[in-house]
Amino acid sequence: MLAAVLTLLGTRVDAAPIRVQLLNHQFQTVISSDGGLIVRAPGSGSNDPLVQPEITTVLSVQPQAAGLLVADAVQTGPKILVTPLTLSQLFVNGRPYRGALLIGRNGDGTLDVVNQLDLEEYLYGVVAAEMSPDWPDTALQVQAIASRSYAVARARFNAYDGFDVKAGEQDQAYGGAGVETQSAVNAVDATHGVVIVYNDHIVKAYYSSCDGGYTADGSALEDPQPYLRAAPDPYASESPHLAWKASVPLADFTQALRAGVGDVGDVAAIHLGPADESGRLISVTVVGSAGSRTISGTLFRKLAGTHVVKSTRIAAIDIDGDVISVTGSGFGHGVGMSQWGAKGMADAGFGIYQILGFYYRGTMLSKI
Repeated sequence: MLAAVLTLLGTRVDAAPIRVQLLNHQFQTVISSDGGLIVRAPGSGSNDPLVQPEITTVLSVQPQAAGLLVADAVQTGPKILVTPLTLSQLFVNGRPYRGALLIGRNGDGTLDVVNQLDLEEYLYGVVAAEMSPDWPDTALQVQAIASRSYAVARARFNAYDGFDVKAGEQDQAYGGAGVETQSAVNAVDATHGVVIVYNDHIVKAYYSSCDGGYTADGSALEDPQPYLRAAPDPYASESPHLAWKASVPLADFTQALRAGVGDVGDVAAIHLGPADESGRLISVTVVGSAGSRTISGTLFRKLAGTHVVKSTRIAAIDIDGDVISVTGSGFGHGVGMSQWGAKGMADAGFGIYQILGFYYRGTMLSKI
């Protein structure tokens, strides 16, 4: 688990590499490096490489009944650690990454691929994936601090077995070395080690693309915290997600509802339920020819498609023929920082402390 202790507590422990799950449930993965690969079996009692590192620049890994098959020839245990022989980057299915790779066989006979690397280098690939390189330096630095805080808090929470964070929307986007930009690297370096704290604890700094003009309470992510409050947000006026209208094929939604919840027959209407303080739907009721079901606003969005219905801050749902029309605002869960709001505040001349203080109320900054 990523180890970190705040300097404000009077002690310091250097951070261990963070472990990022890149892929899971794979039946094969291809690893390469221009300068050669060192492949070892951790926990085997031997430090000898499994293949000749000087001549091995590409290898495939497949799950087998008793472990892993490496380079179509070498049988080994359930895990391997792959590092570059030189300072070259590692490639996973053609995409470049820093650090090392831990590849393991799951109980279901598939592979997990975990990137193990320095926290700050990980953030190079997060900030670049999460925010446009053309945005103000202040916004990029705020993103770096929020992403660092989230990663460290998530790792300390130790919710996953064998890794600290996932590379994707469940945690935060991470594109590896291939997406890095100079502005993102500069933002991470300028804020090296800086995290957001509340009562001497690093906060899980949630953020989303756009809160639609009103931040959501932390309870929207089942994590009520004093620093995650519902409040008006006037700063995302330039966001293309501030107001939207989505069209959801009725047949697709009906099929998803049947598979995930239950069959209500032909869907005839969808009624808005109550909303929370931020205007996000707590529930909706789906009425069909064979009955009705009341589901959460979050589940409705999931069934409709989270990139189609962009948030649960929904103003209207109507059925027009074979299409469900949804009108709403914002993109994402709306808890914590709005990325478009951070850009708007940076454009208006607000600094790092002011932006983070607005979205994470009552917090402070410190270093790990």
